[in-house]
Amino acid sequence: METQEKTLEQVLRDGEERFPHIVGLYEWSLNYEGGKGPITLFLDLIGYSQEEIGIPLYDLKNPALGYLELDYLGDALKEYATIGQDAYDFTMEIIDAEGRE
Repeated sequence: METQEKTLEQVLRDGEERFPHIVGLYEWSLNYEGGKGPITLFLDLIGYSQEEIGIPLYDLKNPALGYLELDYLGDALKEYATIGQDAYDFTMEIIDAEGRE
C-alpha cells in the first residue's frame, strides 16, 4: 500500500493548532522573494541552514524585515524554544512539502 505524502497546504493546516506561530511566519514569508523573508532567518537561527546547507541563507547585510516580521519571527522562536525538536521536525515537514510542489 502506498502512502500519499501531504501537500504543503495539508502540512500547514495540520500544524496550525500546535505550531500557529511557525505557520504564521511561513505564510507571511510568502510575501517575499526566496531567501529574503523572515522564515529564512528563522531557518538560520534554529540551525537548519548550517546543518543542511553549510552556510547561512539570510543576508544580514541587506535585512528586509520590519517590526511586524520581527514580531512573527520572535513568536516562532518562542514556539521553537518551548517545543524544540517537534518544532524543528514540523519546520522540516514544511520544507519537504514545499520542495515537492
